[in-house]
Amino acid sequence: MEAVEERVDSLEKIFAQFMTRSERNSADHKARMDQFEREARQHTLEMAHIAERFGRFAEDIVAPNIPRLAREVFGITELQFSAQRVEKRHARNSARFREFDMILAGQGKLIVVETKATPRLKYIEDFAEMLKELPEYFPEWKSHAVIPIFASMAISPDFVKRLTRLRIYALALGDRTMELLNLGEVSAKRN
Repeated sequence: MEAVEERVDSLEKIFAQFMTRSERNSADHKARMDQFEREARQHTLEMAHIAERFGRFAEDIVAPNIPRLAREVFGITELQFSAQRVEKRHARNSARFREFDMILAGQGKLIVVETKATPRLKYIEDFAEMLKELPEYFPEWKSHAVIPIFASMAISPDFVKRLTRLRIYALALGDRTMELLNLGEVSAKRN
């Protein structure tokens, strides 16, 4: 009987050690999982920040081109309004709110620009739908002819076709996006 009691005692000790190790392993595993989750959240936040910055970068490249296009292509020589990142509440429902990447109004025309760093079909479709609600956000310009422009760094031919069917202009990087601001001055100094 003593041998059985010794074995039971021995088994109880082994089981207690096993439980202690299991609890420690479980706690270590939970700590590693918590650390992984914290790192994953941080990585997600960093990626969101990068995506936002890239989107702002695209908007900042597009914006200076819109007044030039307004003049040269659409004949808007006198501006009533021009702004980037316009936040506007719905005229009849103040709980509804939209941000417009760029708005330019003048001479009975309203240019509305949607800029995406990377175009997607959903973005194009969403922009087309938003255009239907435009007078509800800008009732002061409801009599203006709307000139919608979807802008991106590059737009695939298939997306250009879709935009054309929707009667939306496609704007992407080209040879006139940037210009030398001091061409005359430096050229004169170099000669």
